[in-house]
Amino acid sequence: MADKTGQQEEPVKAKPQKLSSFGLPRLYSRVDISADKWLLPIEKMSNPPSLADGLDAEAEKELRFLGCELIQSAAILLRLPQVAAATAQILYQRYFYQKSFVRNNFEHTAMACVLMASKIEEAPRRPRDITNVFHRLKQINRNKSHHRDKKLQPMMLDQHYIALKNQVIKAERRVLNVLGFVVHVKHPHKLIYAYLHALQCTGNTQLLKTAWAYMNDGLRTDIFMQYAAETIACACIFLAARTVEPPVSLPQEPFPWFELFDASDRDVQDIALILTQLYARKRSTNFLKLENQIAGLREKIPGLAGNKVSKFAQPSNDDSANNTPSKDHKSRSTNRDSSPNGKDRRSQNGKVEGKRKGSRSRSRESSRHRNIPKRYKSPSRDKDRRRSDKMLIDKRGGSRNDLSRSRDRSPRRDRDDKDRQRRSDSKERGRDRNKLDRRAREKEVIQTLGKRRRDSSSPESRSRKNKR
Repeated sequence: MADKTGQQEEPVKAKPQKLSSFGLPRLYSRVDISADKWLLPIEKMSNPPSLADGLDAEAEKELRFLGCELIQSAAILLRLPQVAAATAQILYQRYFYQKSFVRNNFEHTAMACVLMASKIEEAPRRPRDITNVFHRLKQINRNKSHHRDKKLQPMMLDQHYIALKNQVIKAERRVLNVLGFVVHVKHPHKLIYAYLHALQCTGNTQLLKTAWAYMNDGLRTDIFMQYAAETIACACIFLAARTVEPPVSLPQEPFPWFELFDASDRDVQDIALILTQLYARKRSTNFLKLENQIAGLREKIPGLAGNKVSKFAQPSNDDSANNTPSKDHKSRSTNRDSSPNGKDRRSQNGKVEGKRKGSRSRSRESSRHRNIPKRYKSPSRDKDRRRSDKMLIDKRGGSRNDLSRSRDRSPRRDRDDKDRQRRSDSKERGRDRNKLDRRAREKEVIQTLGKRRRDSSSPESRSRKNKR
């Protein structure tokens, strides 16, 4: 290319890319933080990590549905906005497409997702509140599984609670590590309203609410891992327009209306089919059955054999569930009254026999002079004190006990008594003053009333009335 002077410009040479030590282009310096990176291909969706550990596909779907259901119920009890609940469910789905349900506790992960989503959507909740809510939901699901109506018990603040809280915090860090700190989500909430506004259907509130409900229910499935938010919004509007009463007809000519928003006919139909299959579920998820199935699979894995599935999902006969102290607690309490050689120091009547070595008496008389040096315990001082006491008794009268009590009173105690007496005297003076003021007011009122009566009965007042 020639410039104004007619000379040819030399093309700018691109800097050669620095290769790694293996002679390959560096890929780790390129970080992708867009939410579209979580739109997984069909190969990844059809082969999640849980299947490699022996979990069947149906149980894997049930665990996804159960985790999202717990997150949604917990968000309602915690009074979180729906956007935070949606974010937590999508993070839960993303995590378990990278990790296995068998090797990771889904309950701890669900609690961690709620904790993280509350921070992301600027509605933070305490880990203590989240653990209490999930403890309540666990008991409700357990009662449904056993078909019983057992009274719900609060969570005990013991070592199990502390361990559970630490597990939730560790699970939150683990989720952040696995997701690469890419935790922002693009929600179709605003898109549904924008698309209905473009279609001039915002006046139909029933259509708007139905499309919104389809989108919230779709969070329990994996459609947010397969399709973009724009396509999901179009599918929810498409399904809502057919199910509301009366049905709403949307433009179909010359092209379907959703093609205006870059959504294909096949994707919209597939999402609508997934949502209708979600409502076709006839049986509820069996909480305990899934726990037992995961426990059996964990026993088969060498590195996980012998570990509990969850400290959160414990059997119904657990001590903490019944609010009864554990056996370790009882053993620790009984060991306090046992001697070092293992013999019980309690007799039949319950009293402790013998005296421990090195123990000190707690009585005031013995502890008063325990640490006083010998030079302050001379007999001459005691004689002088007794002589002075006798002289005071002869002058005042009374007994030695009265004199000792008066001597034991500290100056601060005397000052407090004087202040208390002064306050009581001031209160009495105030009452007397109020009584005097009240009597004076009553006397003044009586005098004014008597004066008015005398004035009305006088001849001058009668003559005025006659003139009127």
